[in-house]
Amino acid sequence: DNGAMIAYAGMVRFKAGATADLGVSVRPRWPLAELPAA
Repeated sequence: DNGAMIAYAGMVRFKAGATADLGVSVRPRWPLAELPAA
């Protein structure tokens, strides 16, 4: 199961003290008011 492998790898990295900057700059391309209704 891929999810279990990813979770295990994350746990191993976390226990080893690995960190990552997860800061993301988000800029929307379209205002929600201009999108057609689904």
